[in-house]
Amino acid sequence: MLLMDRDSVEVFLPDPDECYERLRRARFGATVSCMYCGESDPVIKKGTTGKGAQQYRCKECETYFNDLTNSLFEHRKFPIEEMFYMIKEMRSVPTAQIASELERDYEAVLNFRHDLQELCGELDNLVLSDVCEADEIYVTAGEKGVEKEGESPRERGLKKRDEEASSQTNRQS
Repeated sequence: MLLMDRDSVEVFLPDPDECYERLRRARFGATVSCMYCGESDPVIKKGTTGKGAQQYRCKECETYFNDLTNSLFEHRKFPIEEMFYMIKEMRSVPTAQIASELERDYEAVLNFRHDLQELCGELDNLVLSDVCEADEIYVTAGEKGVEKEGESPRERGLKKRDEEASSQTNRQS
């Protein structure tokens, strides 16, 4: 087993251009459409943002938008490659470890994770078909801790024995 010290661990981040291209394909498909009016013919490229996202201008409604507009990635201080890395690793790596690996504030990484989870929770149109696989299943093995309506909660601790029973058990023969 090869052990590495903390300083020698290197995080392999994806290429930022590949991240933007993948995001663009996922959001727009083959051709970029305006985020506001939906037109695709009059959309032209207008440089890039400070983060490297492609900017566009719609000639139809005369608005500007970029690859990150109205997405989870908009208004984040993380570079796109770090956000892609976080999304990839969040399924198997604790938030504290991701924050440490990227040398980022734990709270900022946690907030990104919560925003992603909230967004995923809003996917109501998700339809599973064919074979679905689950890694873990938790089965409730009883009703411990469940209060029944109309009954008082069970008492905790040892009950004192009555005097007569107590003296019988402690008799010496």
